[in-house]
Amino acid sequence: MASLKCVVVLCLLHVCVQSIQGDVNPAVLARMIQYFDDNVQPRTKPDVQYAIAIFVPQSQCTQEGSDIQTVFSTEDAEHVREILTNGEKCVLCTPSQNVIAARPTPKPKPVEHAEHFLLYPVGNSPMDKLLALADQNSCIVFYSYNSPCVTKCIQSTDNILPGLSNWKNIRKDAMNVFVFEKIWQKDTWRKDMEKDLLKIHAEVPLYRCDINDNVMQCQNCVEKNTGKVIPFCLPEKKSLLFYFRKMLLSMFKRAWRVNE
Repeated sequence: MASLKCVVVLCLLHVCVQSIQGDVNPAVLARMIQYFDDNVQPRTKPDVQYAIAIFVPQSQCTQEGSDIQTVFSTEDAEHVREILTNGEKCVLCTPSQNVIAARPTPKPKPVEHAEHFLLYPVGNSPMDKLLALADQNSCIVFYSYNSPCVTKCIQSTDNILPGLSNWKNIRKDAMNVFVFEKIWQKDTWRKDMEKDLLKIHAEVPLYRCDINDNVMQCQNCVEKNTGKVIPFCLPEKKSLLFYFRKMLLSMFKRAWRVNE
């Protein structure tokens, strides 16, 4: 009987460890995302879309006082920024080989979204190359500046879900997180965005980080108790008057261009 109790205790401890492994510290994550904003965001124009994935020791995702620069220096971050600014891709492009990054590919059409480029083709993608170097005790953060374009990346041939599933299957018990910052403009019109975000969260824990009161803040997009997406990760609800005004403004702009 005593041995049976020991087995039960060990199993419970294993479950607890898995739970701990799956949770990042939102405050620590916020500092990492702010670091990306300050040092990796391409210079071509403000708010340009890009995606980056990095593997780091778990402490970089959980422990207060951790410093991302010890595993992703400002020199390496600047190198990635220059690559992205020039419209090129980063596939393990730093000396530590712990980073992949891309911007959307404009040509040839149709555009390939940055998230899709990093995750495909499944089995031989930049993400697969990153996963091959990351051990199970690491933390992998996949960050997209804009929301994961549910209009395209979930609903079309640019569907990223199989790529996320591949990531999850390789690192079932490891620490993984998918993060976005801004709500992509075309996603603001989607009524079913919550359902699409839940599909992503079912594969990899989904967080949003954004500036609030001049401070970067991160939150888990899905409440554990209810299983629902929190308002922080969804577009703000706007009145019909707002959309009517937006439509009129767009019509006036088009008319102005015609008359120029």
